[in-house]
Amino acid sequence: MVIIELGFPSGRFHATPWGHNVNEGVVEWPPSPYRIARALVDVWKRRRPDWPVERVEPILQALCTLPSFYLPPASASHTRSYLNSNERNTFAQQLIFDAFVAVGKEEKLLMGIDSDLSPDAVGDLNELLSELNYLGRSESWISCRAITDHHDVQWNCVPLTEQESKGRTETVQVSCVLSPEDHARLPYKPESETWLNALCMTSKDILTKGWSAPPAMLRHDYARPVNALQPSLRKKRKAPKRQFRCVRYQLQSSVLPRVQETVQFAERIRGHLMGIHKKIHDDDPSQVSQIFSGKGDNGKKLEGHRHAFYLPLDEDGDGRIDHLMVVAAEPFNVSELKAMDRLRAVWQSKGRPDVNIILLSMLNEPEAKLSRTWVSATPFVTARHYRKGRGSYEEWVENEIVRECAFHGIPEPSEIQFIDRSIVGRPIRWMEFCRSRKNGSTLRGVGCILTFDKPVPGPFHIGALCHFGLGRFVVMDE
Repeated sequence: MVIIELGFPSGRFHATPWGHNVNEGVVEWPPSPYRIARALVDVWKRRRPDWPVERVEPILQALCTLPSFYLPPASASHTRSYLNSNERNTFAQQLIFDAFVAVGKEEKLLMGIDSDLSPDAVGDLNELLSELNYLGRSESWISCRAITDHHDVQWNCVPLTEQESKGRTETVQVSCVLSPEDHARLPYKPESETWLNALCMTSKDILTKGWSAPPAMLRHDYARPVNALQPSLRKKRKAPKRQFRCVRYQLQSSVLPRVQETVQFAERIRGHLMGIHKKIHDDDPSQVSQIFSGKGDNGKKLEGHRHAFYLPLDEDGDGRIDHLMVVAAEPFNVSELKAMDRLRAVWQSKGRPDVNIILLSMLNEPEAKLSRTWVSATPFVTARHYRKGRGSYEEWVENEIVRECAFHGIPEPSEIQFIDRSIVGRPIRWMEFCRSRKNGSTLRGVGCILTFDKPVPGPFHIGALCHFGLGRFVVMDE
């Protein structure tokens, strides 16, 4: 017995059985001997055209016996594509199914041929198989070889006979190769047509002659296990549990908000998210996310900066807010992620157009850089008040910055240099920024350049309004 071993490096086998349309979603399993024989003819004509017919024909005739198969665990699947119909209506698209068999990349399918090919013929078969890189559709990659030393194969797909009990099998038709003897007895073949010519006939030739099937093809019933294409047979991988604590958006509007409105815009985003989250929970205010609100069950402010940071960003440096990040210390739950997915737009005051909000990504960690030097992009403010007797105002602010860095796990800066306006993007004086929440008192803001002994990760936010975008420090080259 000669065994043809087929492997599937891409983990897929794409082929439609004879008599079916590709959009029926029917898969060919096992691969038909007729298809393999035709593929060998193609390899012979293109890669070994110098081989005489006498050398190849015995190999092809060996495939005329009804082979037995070992089918590895597999499942049927498909993709759907919408292709342009070349019509003036651009929405007129045709739905195309691409059905395929999903099989493990390390699995092997065996096809046993009951034949007494000579060692030289087996070597020639191996050489032809080695040149065969796909079978069926072109994306159906294969690796194959002929072997003669494979013993104790458990054939699980065999020709069906009347005496056999089907048991837990199902009947499938497999396209096999008609033998030369049977071909000679066909009533509709031309007298000049040989068996090999019939095997080499193209679909165009068959249609021209008005035949309903290739003259060298034999349809035979096979008994295949009922679970041969069951998804449950494939090893299921446990999907990793994704955790997101950083959501990033892009903003679009004919008039984007100014960087000076960072606090106001962040507050508006917070209110919208809380409202969306409340609707998700049937307008129950007690179910509003504490991560969004920043308040616990008792209505008091959450400690330890565990609630969300709403961070408006000016990434192109034109003085307008063009991106937004919502970041939390702990991963967002399902309903919170759903609320952030539903965030679509926010209004603007003074009759300006709404700002459309486009979700870009959800990340486990915000992108970070390492640097020894960080500069203010928005003013640092503190809710504590300066009093005389605490040294100079600059010394007091330096102590406040060191104190805030400690709250956020940032080491103490080795140097603090004050600047009177933003040097990142457009130069904006700190007093131009909104430095208070709604109905709150305005806090004094300062900006500075922080230098550390060792590189620290960032950007980072510190200060009284750090959860609303103030106190943002970025690397000097941003």
